[in-house]
Amino acid sequence: MPDLQQAIQIFFEGCKRIAEAHRQANYPRNPAPEWKLQELQKRFRIVNGSGVHCFIDKATGDVLKAESWARPAKHARGNVFDEHNGLAKMGPYGPAYLR
Repeated sequence: MPDLQQAIQIFFEGCKRIAEAHRQANYPRNPAPEWKLQELQKRFRIVNGSGVHCFIDKATGDVLKAESWARPAKHARGNVFDEHNGLAKMGPYGPAYLR
């Protein structure tokens, strides 16, 4: 099992891959946005362009949908340590809504 930093890097690259495939298929003339991985006190924030893509909890590795720029939604949408590296419910604009 990879450590947290490796798992987050795999997840980050996967998010970029999913969003880029969607952009190429639907908006090929639009420029690719800049992606950033920001380390906060309790979480990591993944930023796509000027918006938050998702958060990752440092303690558990849970993937959290963004509620706002600074705060994630309450319930996890996946985990970077699961069999899909947290990408099972990831779409081009962020984690899926709970159903």
